[in-house]
Amino acid sequence: MKQVLASLQQLHEKVDALSQKFEMMTQQGSTKQKKNALRRLYYREKKAERETGKLPLPTAHVLTRRDPRVCRDRFVAQGIRFGRVNEPLGFLRWFVYMWNSETYLKKCVTYSGSAFCVWNGVCRYKTGLGDMMHYYRKRVKLVPFLRTDEEEADFRVRPWWDWGSSTLRPVVFEMRDHEEWDTFDDNFKTLVSLLCGGVAEVRIADCDWDFCAGRREINLMMKKIGPQFIRVLEACISGLRATKAPPVPPSHPLDPDAPQQQ
Repeated sequence: MKQVLASLQQLHEKVDALSQKFEMMTQQGSTKQKKNALRRLYYREKKAERETGKLPLPTAHVLTRRDPRVCRDRFVAQGIRFGRVNEPLGFLRWFVYMWNSETYLKKCVTYSGSAFCVWNGVCRYKTGLGDMMHYYRKRVKLVPFLRTDEEEADFRVRPWWDWGSSTLRPVVFEMRDHEEWDTFDDNFKTLVSLLCGGVAEVRIADCDWDFCAGRREINLMMKKIGPQFIRVLEACISGLRATKAPPVPPSHPLDPDAPQQQ
């Protein structure tokens, strides 16, 4: 009888120990599930925060059509800041990044496999810098800028010129209406207007700037601004590849939006 009672006592102790372990495992599992649920909620909130105010990608080609949903006010306000400090390339780099990476829920132009992938309203297609904006790294000699009729035809119809006319031009034209535009350096006003095309009414080397001006006229103008034009394209390329927003000049002391000093 004593042996039976001892065996029952041992069995009872084992059952109690197993019960405690099971309860601990259940509590740990419940705690882990709660942590995972809180983590998923945190990620969803952060994603919603990042996507607040962003637009779905348009149903038209992002380089050839203007999207009327895009608010230009913030672009114009920041462009004035860049104009005050005479940083045209900094403005173009910042503008391209903000348009490409911060305006829509997904990037308009991504970079993968040494090629750019452009959204055409339905899907993405791959293109190189030469096809997109007539930028060729191996092309060292710029005089003459266009050597043949084929190069002229290639230069005239690049999609990035359509982007400049449809997306950049409205912003630059609103900047022109700002009261400070006339105080900006001529170099700033010229460089930010080049991609706007012929409607920008820029005069270079006694010629009217236009991507369709003709090989002779373009070569004359590129003799004067060729290196600067290449810097403009490189600023756009840098904006497309940037992973974070380029720096913005500080607010003007007289700017009503500038923070007041305590």
